[in-house]
Amino acid sequence: MAGRINPANPTKTRRGRSTADRAALSSAALLIALAALLGLAPAPTLAAPPGQPPPPPPASGFTVQETAHFVFFGQSSGQTDVVAFAGTYGPAAEQAFTELAALFNVQPPTKIAIYAYADDQSLQRAIQGIDAVELTRVGAIADPGSLSISLALPTFLARSPREAENAIRHATAHLLVGLAAGHNLPRGFEEGIAQYVERLPTPRLARIGATVQGANQRGALLSWSDLNRSQPPSADAELMRAESYAVVAFLLDQYTVRSFRDFLAALRTEPDWRLAMRATYNRSAGEIETQWKDNLPRWGAGGWKENLVAAFDLQPARDLLAGANYAAAKAALDRSQRLYADLGDRERLAEIEALLLQCDTGIQAEALMTQAQEALELHTYDRAQILLTQARTQYAQLPPEQHPTGLLEAYDRLAASGLQAINSLDRAQQLSRRWRDYPDARSAALGAGSTFAALGDEEMTARAQAVLHDLDVRQRRLVLLLAALACLTAAWLALWLWARGPAEVKWS
Repeated sequence: MAGRINPANPTKTRRGRSTADRAALSSAALLIALAALLGLAPAPTLAAPPGQPPPPPPASGFTVQETAHFVFFGQSSGQTDVVAFAGTYGPAAEQAFTELAALFNVQPPTKIAIYAYADDQSLQRAIQGIDAVELTRVGAIADPGSLSISLALPTFLARSPREAENAIRHATAHLLVGLAAGHNLPRGFEEGIAQYVERLPTPRLARIGATVQGANQRGALLSWSDLNRSQPPSADAELMRAESYAVVAFLLDQYTVRSFRDFLAALRTEPDWRLAMRATYNRSAGEIETQWKDNLPRWGAGGWKENLVAAFDLQPARDLLAGANYAAAKAALDRSQRLYADLGDRERLAEIEALLLQCDTGIQAEALMTQAQEALELHTYDRAQILLTQARTQYAQLPPEQHPTGLLEAYDRLAASGLQAINSLDRAQQLSRRWRDYPDARSAALGAGSTFAALGDEEMTARAQAVLHDLDVRQRRLVLLLAALACLTAAWLALWLWARGPAEVKWS
């Protein structure tokens, strides 16, 4: 919920800035923007003055715990103490602040106050003066006027860790985007960006996509003008939430984060969102709305899965990379690269480029392994061995835990066996030329044939069989020749024995 609470008296609502304050802010913003265009100053941001005191507690009975950008005020409760509460949720709040401050190019002038009330009744008394209506019930109530977030501790602690983190991210987005836009961002866009920066689970994203797609097919979509009215139309709340998310997703995806930041900056001096949109995107709001509607079939068919803000977190890509899922890691890093390029974060871009280099190396190594497998299937063992050598070179540039050592060794054994069998078959053919080497030739051909059969190489198995057959035929011919020669020799001896006379002839 976006409203304004005075931190010194949480039941009193500050309705807005005075006319003089708004005029001063507008003039200052205009001068800063002009200076930036002339190269005299950096792009405007709302810098936090150093040493700014934290906001006071809303009433007695609160304890205080500070983090880098938040002050946690805990009302006395048996649920948990404020130190434990800040220790549990402070890191998620700080991460949300870091990402969203970079996304909106804004720094608040003071730390954000988070008021944790002891029960729902205390919370309701504290926020009863807020008249803004929240499209999404997240359990953390944002008040941009006092730069604070209020919540009921028992209800908040009953949420899952992801739901609690999303509640903090949602409320923090309301505060920071309000500062970035001079509190002139219309409610539909503001609620859309507050949802978009959450870490939404896939089922909820799928429901958003299905809701918007169904409304588009029925012709029941709200116009952007209706979605951004100061008072919500009497329409389906779920459709309003889903459509506001889809609109912001389109603006960030199609027109980049940088353009959305420029749109927020334009709203500081131009409260009419239609004029600010034309000045930023060089198109009328009606033209952009038409583009959004034309894009809805694609978005509803699966584009809802993409969330550019989720690309802030590089850990999922690192986990994919550690698991050697290089293609998925590269897809995630490409989105992160686009985001940080828009934000101009050179340090993060350098980190992403190093990770992308690992992805490209891994993808190339996997491609070489695939080619090596194909070469083995085609029984081109020499090519397989060359490809495996190249794959090892690529894997050497990656961490050892990403090396498919077992697969490399298995492929190496197959390629080496094939090459050794080829050499054995060639040796058998050479030995077959000399009759005295027939036993060695036959042994070599038989071993080669057995190896080729194990490799499934039918062509080379047939060649080995042909060599064995040739050896057997030639050996059989030699045996027959020797047998024929023996028969001739025996016949000649028999004829000689029959024809020869007595050893000694008696003439008398």
